[in-house]
Amino acid sequence: MEHTACLKTVWEHIEIPVFAFPAGQEAEHPVYCNRAAAGILRQQGAEEPGFQSLEKDLDLFVLMNQREEAESLRQAIGGQRREDPLFCHIGNQIYSATVFSWEEYCICMLRDMSVYYRENQRMMEDAILANQAKTNFLSEISHDIRTPMNAIIGMTDIALMQPGIPGKVEDCLDKIRTASGHMMSLLNEVLDMSRIESGRVVLVPEALDLADLLHEILIVVRSQADSAKVGFGLEIGRMEEECVLVDGVRLKQICLNLLSNAVKFTPEGGNVHMFWEVRKEADARMVELYVRVEDTGMGMSEEFLKKVFVPFEREQNSTISKIQGTGLGMTITKNLTELMGGSIAVRSTQGQGTCFEVQIPLKPQEAQEDFRKNTLAGARVLLLDGEAPRACKVEQMLEGLDIFTDRAGNAESAVALLNDAEIDGQPYFALLTVEKLPGLEMVLFLQEIRNRFGKRLPILMLSESDWSQTEYLLTSSGVDAFVPMPLFPNRLLEALYRFTKEGIGEKKLDHAREEYDFSGKKLLLVEDNEINREIAMELLGLYGLLIDTAENGQEAVEYFKGTEPLGLDLILMDVQMPVMNGLDATRAIRKLPRPDARKVPIVAMTANAFMEDIQRSLDAGMNAHLSKPLDMEQMRLCLKRFLGR
Repeated sequence: MEHTACLKTVWEHIEIPVFAFPAGQEAEHPVYCNRAAAGILRQQGAEEPGFQSLEKDLDLFVLMNQREEAESLRQAIGGQRREDPLFCHIGNQIYSATVFSWEEYCICMLRDMSVYYRENQRMMEDAILANQAKTNFLSEISHDIRTPMNAIIGMTDIALMQPGIPGKVEDCLDKIRTASGHMMSLLNEVLDMSRIESGRVVLVPEALDLADLLHEILIVVRSQADSAKVGFGLEIGRMEEECVLVDGVRLKQICLNLLSNAVKFTPEGGNVHMFWEVRKEADARMVELYVRVEDTGMGMSEEFLKKVFVPFEREQNSTISKIQGTGLGMTITKNLTELMGGSIAVRSTQGQGTCFEVQIPLKPQEAQEDFRKNTLAGARVLLLDGEAPRACKVEQMLEGLDIFTDRAGNAESAVALLNDAEIDGQPYFALLTVEKLPGLEMVLFLQEIRNRFGKRLPILMLSESDWSQTEYLLTSSGVDAFVPMPLFPNRLLEALYRFTKEGIGEKKLDHAREEYDFSGKKLLLVEDNEINREIAMELLGLYGLLIDTAENGQEAVEYFKGTEPLGLDLILMDVQMPVMNGLDATRAIRKLPRPDARKVPIVAMTANAFMEDIQRSLDAGMNAHLSKPLDMEQMRLCLKRFLGR
């Protein structure tokens, strides 16, 4: 009673609820509560406690509605937590709890935060609704923007196909196409950001060869760097895994955002460097991709460095204001990296450059026995390369593929080794050569090798150059294949396998499959927009197709009903149309009681370009999905897939 009287003397008249617990014990019941606390108990229907009945009648934790909050408060009172629980829900009221030691007691003070809490909750809900409205608006307007963009890009392509275009007109059309592409990239950034904010971005992990991804990235960034007159360098570190499971589209987007930004903000004559490495983690089931992108560009101020990942933020100065962009690229990069379970860091010095570092955990693809490696095991290859460090890496790579390698550092050594191998009756399977050797005219030398050894010796060139620019010259001099650098084992294996007996047989089969003839094939184009219909018919007409049209889904269904069984080879179906949309039309066609209703290929050709739009198309019974503005390469591949013989 003496201790309780002391508690009452000190805390009874405090206006906020106060509970006292025995200090240093697992708290179950308070030994004291003041009048304000007793009022809480009465509101909850508990008896007003007396000092004698307090321990058996009162349990503060029972009054709290949420188990996790109650446990958090219990731990704080028992001294197991350093921080206090943020909120406690008791009945319909919300309290902020403060727990501290006082003499031999642990005091818990509750401050009623109900008004503030509910006001903040309302403001948060309003913000969420506003954000959802913004996201819905951006997503819905995507279709409306892509439709006229399809017309602009499509009509421009058609105009550029016409013979005898005046030079000035062709130049204007090229600029329209360039500006249209830039506008589409800005649109995609804004829409990407809205989808990330709404949590609608879904990663689609697929088996991916990192060598293929890196080469795709290099094709884009080297072109950008050349146009901006910026130097570009690549360094490959450890590559302890090549084949992984990852969303390749998003990973490529992350890397290209970093590299494009570096090129964009590096002045003419500057340099951009990328370091790429895949290393095993402590967990053997995962590997880590580490990418570092450095530039010697204008850098960022310390103030802006804190906001570089904030949406729509751009550094304000006269130089950067002339560079086009939305201020979303780095925000998207950071969000996608974190969505993949990775991290991104940045450091920068104004006037000296910027460095971004990205680390992303990846799951290796299950190892499978490679029949190509078995086919090439024991083969002999001659490597012509005068640069020892690079040559050693290639030799190690070939050794790992069970291929025997001899190296020549110059033309004389290469010819001597080739001749000796012929005399010994053990000719080389192939010649691997770099693009340049000091003091050697490579084109003339390769022509001599080809004349001397004929087609029985495949010549493969290792090069970082753009193959399309030198293909004619090098193939005419005897080069059979181009192997892009940086070199990866899988890429090298694939290139060499093409010249084995098995590889040549597969190539002939693939070549036979590539011979397509679309003449006489009948196609139904379902499109409600007249201009888009005109563009599609013009472009599809290049392939000799017989084309009929329908302006909505209902017309498409009726048209299909009126055709002879197997009389239609392909349907290109828009999705958003009046009367009946493309999804409903597809379902209706698939349900028709005729043998070809479930077999006729139906391809979505729509401005609905998101992943869930693609899934809805497939769920409705479509076979594929083409997004507007139309990509003619994708269209050509689609026609080959469904109309090729």
